[in-house]
Amino acid sequence: MTKEEAVIRRILGPIRSEIRTFACAVGITVHLLFDEKMSQDDIRVTKHVYPEVAKRTGKSYASVSRKLERMGNLCWDNLGEEGRRTYIGRQLRDIRAPRDMLFYLAFYCHFDRPYYEVLEEMPELLFQNGKSEEEKIFDKTHSINNYIK
Repeated sequence: MTKEEAVIRRILGPIRSEIRTFACAVGITVHLLFDEKMSQDDIRVTKHVYPEVAKRTGKSYASVSRKLERMGNLCWDNLGEEGRRTYIGRQLRDIRAPRDMLFYLAFYCHFDRPYYEVLEEMPELLFQNGKSEEEKIFDKTHSINNYIK
């Protein structure tokens, strides 16, 4: 079980719904935020997350879109007051969109701390500009060299 799956299971408890699609989306969001250093505002879930989840899971884009929206809302509904403090770090009345849960859980999975608690200490995470061209070239060269060895 991945870390993302474990966090989602803790929130939802024993349910019959399949959570791997949502866990995959959280994992991709972690990658975009912290490996690719994209800002939240630059991540378009319909462009960056949904197609990649569809590709990895072998599901259609429409199916992934519906599943992620349902699971985001289900997680929100199951959090309760204590869960919101634990995973989000603040009491919110509602989320703007189910995609917000991807960001909240991505931060929690990456830092093991709530979203707002991390942002209070590191507000620069909201304004990342992504990797520079030099960093991208280095990453490509480095990964190719590791593959050749």
